[in-house]
Amino acid sequence: MKLLRFALLAALSFAWVSGLQAQSPDFPGVQKAMAPAEFERAGLGKLSPDERAALDRFIRGYVASSNQQAATAAVDEAAKEGKITRNEPEVIQSAIVGTFRGYDGRTSFTLENGQVWKQSQQVSRSFPAIDSPPVLIFRKPGMLSGYRMYIAGGGNIRVSRVR
Repeated sequence: MKLLRFALLAALSFAWVSGLQAQSPDFPGVQKAMAPAEFERAGLGKLSPDERAALDRFIRGYVASSNQQAATAAVDEAAKEGKITRNEPEVIQSAIVGTFRGYDGRTSFTLENGQVWKQSQQVSRSFPAIDSPPVLIFRKPGMLSGYRMYIAGGGNIRVSRVR
């Protein structure tokens, strides 16, 4: 069962991070992503800079939407098969406000969605500074208030919601 939950978490995390990367302003755009010959064969060289920018925005949005739909479908399928329970909220996606450097056993985490979470296990761990790292928070099946926060580049920790 733990292996199944890990596989589901890995699939959701991959889809979520892929979606974040597709939305990233660092995405080079279709012209840089394609080989020059392929770009010309597709007729994309005929587009104006504004038209290419519109195409890039569409592709970023489409990839992000597809990844979100895939992640949602994976959670729904697992719930349908009884592999996880559907107690709302099952998955919370956000990012930590500010710089994350680790946790000390009493750390509170303010998220971009306005929620505040605190550690519910007394563990200390340091990480290299990460600016506004994305987080996923999962409700642990069978627990009334058990949540685990997965911090991109910063491990995971049991948490409880403050507000």
